[in-house]
Amino acid sequence: MKSYPNIRRKDRSPRSLLLRLSLTVAKVYSFACVIAIASQWAQNAPDIGSVTAPMQDKSCPDFYCAETSRKLLPERPYVPPKANEVFHDPEFGSRMIRATDEKGIDGNLQGFSFISNSSAEINEWGKFDPKLGPNGGYYFYVMTGGGGAVLFSMDAATMQVTPHCGSFRSCRMRAGGTFSYVDPHILYGEFDANNLITSYDVAKGKQSTIYDFSKCPNLPNDLSGYPGAISNSGDDTKFAAYAGGKGQGGGNQITYYDRSTGRCYWYDTGSGRLGSSQMQTVQLQFGLLNAPAMPELKSAAGDLPPGDYYVQLSATIRRPTGTGETLPSPEAHIRLNSRGGIEVSLPEIDNLYKMALTGFRVYIGTASGKESLQYSAETKSTFYTQTVALVGGSRPPTSTTAGFNVHNARISRDGMAVKITPAGANTLFFWFPQTATVTACSTGGEGHAGVSSFCGGHTVLGYSHLINNGGPGSTFSLLDRPLSNLNEFTRLVPAEDSVPLGMDTHWSWNNDDPADTTPVCGAFSGRGAGTVGDGSRNPATNPLMSVRQAWDREIVCVATSGPPKVWRFAHHHSTGACNANAKVDSCFGSIAIGNVSQDGRFYLFSSDWDWSLGSEPRDPGCPTAGRCRADVFIVELK
Repeated sequence: MKSYPNIRRKDRSPRSLLLRLSLTVAKVYSFACVIAIASQWAQNAPDIGSVTAPMQDKSCPDFYCAETSRKLLPERPYVPPKANEVFHDPEFGSRMIRATDEKGIDGNLQGFSFISNSSAEINEWGKFDPKLGPNGGYYFYVMTGGGGAVLFSMDAATMQVTPHCGSFRSCRMRAGGTFSYVDPHILYGEFDANNLITSYDVAKGKQSTIYDFSKCPNLPNDLSGYPGAISNSGDDTKFAAYAGGKGQGGGNQITYYDRSTGRCYWYDTGSGRLGSSQMQTVQLQFGLLNAPAMPELKSAAGDLPPGDYYVQLSATIRRPTGTGETLPSPEAHIRLNSRGGIEVSLPEIDNLYKMALTGFRVYIGTASGKESLQYSAETKSTFYTQTVALVGGSRPPTSTTAGFNVHNARISRDGMAVKITPAGANTLFFWFPQTATVTACSTGGEGHAGVSSFCGGHTVLGYSHLINNGGPGSTFSLLDRPLSNLNEFTRLVPAEDSVPLGMDTHWSWNNDDPADTTPVCGAFSGRGAGTVGDGSRNPATNPLMSVRQAWDREIVCVATSGPPKVWRFAHHHSTGACNANAKVDSCFGSIAIGNVSQDGRFYLFSSDWDWSLGSEPRDPGCPTAGRCRADVFIVELK
């Protein structure tokens, strides 16, 4: 068993010198006590107007002044006010506002759900603009249940939000995008076509094309079909994109553009080929299932005529777009001195990247280099016996398709790396375009033979580090590791303070600094797979609403430098289920996926607020049936 260091890297933040208080471990209430409290609150749920916000200490010299104990604070049930009315979380005191409601936007989209971007890694917030309104403010966007995105601005002091419909039909842009880290008004995306990197000036309503990937030399795949996403570096000079296929996970093309040099790069993840505007196409073995070893052959009973026989094997994997196949094995030879058969051993495959291995293809011929397909083993077998005359099947492949499709791809803030989440492999891949290098890290525990370990859960990139949930041992933590050495990770949450088990987490780090030392923010939501609601909105009986420990169903930020610390800001009231009788994760928009502002002052998230926001018009019946609405909320981080 390998040993993985747990050494916190040297603290590089001036603020971190003030982080002197360790995470306090408060008294843990029993689960029975939780149920009793929750039940009492469910029977006496107050109107929002009666909730008084606790006073917060403004004298702390820390990133935030929020609660940091592990004291259990169950949710106090209440219905939030309508859009643009400030309220406070009753447990933590944080100021909040509801950005959308069932009235829609300027008479459009009435009854629609409004949600945050499906990826917490995307930057939904513009940089703080001191000239936006009397107090300065931010541009941001939200997604709509019917597709597309709506632009807003928010006053930094009053938190009042204003939609910006511009000339968009029904107030909706074609897609979301990612805001600039340099210019408060610029939003990047693929607004016209998948092959175009486009910028949109929110203040001027002007759109401009930055680069057309169809001009990148030798681009191997068509980028039409599924619209992926653009991500940008911290200085807005480098961009990564993915697109193509019939749906998410259907494409295998990643593109990269360096605006400062005018160079483009591409990576075909299905075949392992790399290319760019400055180099010849190269073939990588990294990220591909290797060809099988030479098979062992021996004679067996059968009806093959005597003579020489040559055998090659390939391995097959399941990809979202069909079957992938490796290059053939080295050629094996056997001579039959009399009529008989050939027993072909099917060797064990070292599946480094934990792909969906489906079996083998057996190619046999009577002359070297003349093999043809005789058998496809779609299940795991240890041998195959050829007993009948050969048929004229297809020839062994001359190029591999045993790579992976792309679920999404995100660029690091320094612009040097692209993190690739595959469809059909339990491994993260990291492409460094300017050095033609690819590395990998297992999402299913420990890796081997050049594949690093414990990169499971939802992840987020900083400038040069990766953060994810996971870790060795019996408890899960939040791990922070440099991209230069993916096995050198630090636990941001101590082993004795395990994150809530069985809960989904999405992390946002738009507030990061070049040293990767600012807090990372996110939300714990959902329950274990298969959990079903009991039809009520009572947290004492409905497992989708219960709060069992600190951080459960909470919005938090976690220190990445200095002593371990978790700041707690609000309960998000997101259930992850379509209605009170539904299964967890049945409605994606009701998961608390959130997005932190670039200055770390605000956090945007979507919530169905415990099925209290009404039904979607096309599927009524909420809260016990149909599809309950979701809206976008913003919480102040102080």
